[in-house]
Amino acid sequence: MTAPPAKSNRWRSLLQNLGISAAVFLLCLVSLELGLRLAGYGNLEVYDPDPKLYWKLRPNQDCYTKVDHKPVHINSRGTRGPEFDLERSTNVIRILSLGDSRTFGWGLSEKETYSHRLQELLAAHLNHPVQVINAGVNAWSYEQMFVYFRDIALQYHPDVVVLGEANLWTQFSEHNSPEFVKAFMRRVRLKNLLRRSSIYHYFIELKLKNYYERYRVKFIPVDPSGDVLFKAQQAANPDERFQDAVRQFCELALTNHVTPVLLYMPTADVLGSTNQPSICRIKREISQQLKIPLVEAFQTGQADSKALYLEADPVHVNERGNEIIAKQLQEVMAPIVSK
Repeated sequence: MTAPPAKSNRWRSLLQNLGISAAVFLLCLVSLELGLRLAGYGNLEVYDPDPKLYWKLRPNQDCYTKVDHKPVHINSRGTRGPEFDLERSTNVIRILSLGDSRTFGWGLSEKETYSHRLQELLAAHLNHPVQVINAGVNAWSYEQMFVYFRDIALQYHPDVVVLGEANLWTQFSEHNSPEFVKAFMRRVRLKNLLRRSSIYHYFIELKLKNYYERYRVKFIPVDPSGDVLFKAQQAANPDERFQDAVRQFCELALTNHVTPVLLYMPTADVLGSTNQPSICRIKREISQQLKIPLVEAFQTGQADSKALYLEADPVHVNERGNEIIAKQLQEVMAPIVSK
């Protein structure tokens, strides 16, 4: 019997070694993924693409915040917190809390958010059942909040709606082109796929944070001028667009017998500055014109206000800061809901 050529043996040996190496690499990768997942990485909130809202929180998920790994529960209606019935009970004061990641509770547990603390403070002050629905969604614009309020949240029949801060970098709107919507929803799907990986979360978003911050515009743009897709969607006068969106939101609430309350949350870098951001001026003007309440967080002389933000984060407020915001809201809203 003729022996197989030496060349065939070498190829067979090479393929076997490659197969063993690939199997070992895959086993290590799976072990690393499982180990990091058990340590709490990778289980971040995910979003469903939506043709009007662009993205919305996927219902029925238990996950953790990207910062500090605080537990998050998203209920069946896609809002953070416990379940609630569509129809409001006649003996319950229902408040809708809308905003971006600062309302959602970036780096905070549910009980640490100003929405939850407001519910506790009002209930104790009024000695009456109060329900605050935390409908904050990371990076939403005011126009997205308007669409959500109009098409979904009005069905919850809130007595009051609190309108917090929004993403002012990009103008997501139901008036954007279908091509823009379709292209961005592809990005949402890709981002969701990546966020399911604990390896991606641990190494890219945390350990290689600087790299991630530089290239995350591929998924969630921060500077629209650096993204051709977003640059074409920018309004010539963004302040005018923000003002229109906030005004339309408040007018829609008033028309539906819902009391709007505006909330301005400054970033740490503008505290103490005499030049307030344009969104603060816009909210002040709308508050005066429509005669609706405005709460300006940290504008009452709190000592060391910059200590009210998460570490190395000038945007997101920490637990202590959320407590102060909740008290400011409670003082303004108690007379409204007690009527």
